[in-house]
Amino acid sequence: MTQDGQVVRTPQQDRSRRTRLAIVQAAADLFDRHGYHGTKIADIVDRIGMTKGALYFHFPDKEAIAIAVMEAQIEGISVPPQEIKMQELVDAGYALAFMLRTDPIQRAATRLTMEQGSDYLDRTRPMKMWLTFTESILEEARERKELLDYVEISEISNYFVGAFAGIQNMAQAFDNRVSLVDRLTALWKFTLPSIVHPAILPKLTLEQDRGRHIVNDLEPFDS
Repeated sequence: MTQDGQVVRTPQQDRSRRTRLAIVQAAADLFDRHGYHGTKIADIVDRIGMTKGALYFHFPDKEAIAIAVMEAQIEGISVPPQEIKMQELVDAGYALAFMLRTDPIQRAATRLTMEQGSDYLDRTRPMKMWLTFTESILEEARERKELLDYVEISEISNYFVGAFAGIQNMAQAFDNRVSLVDRLTALWKFTLPSIVHPAILPKLTLEQDRGRHIVNDLEPFDS
């Protein structure tokens, strides 16, 4: 049902959406603290204060909840449009770096992605989503002539996503991600000159507090 081009939800749909969100948020906090294997369905329902039956109405199992948490990670990232498209990629990195220190969904999704185990949880899903997100920005940047001619979009997207995963893992190991923004700034400083057109490079802003300002303007995650 639509009204003036907008989707109109029924009260029941709103309640269901809010309940799913509550489950995802509660599970994210537990996954962040205890990991996938250390979190049980009983822990999640106890945290929310609902029955297992009510939870299973929204999610068939713990794996589905974990997937929802991982998918919520990229849905929770939004950056304002910029005149220079590459600035949006920089801003997305800073926003994610900030949220990895402040947002349970971001932290839990990252832990779920990086954890290794014998379960069947598809940990490639968030990586693929980040690759698609990065490629879309780089494609538009190339159309705007912001990138050097030799840049291969798929190649540099894989590099950026992999490099960010690496530096956030290092920052987590060394100081609970306190140094993540510093490490990200170093990554931008060393890699952007190799792909961005010289006329565009001086116009990019690498401000370490940029992530906080961006995130403060975001709306809460809405599934």
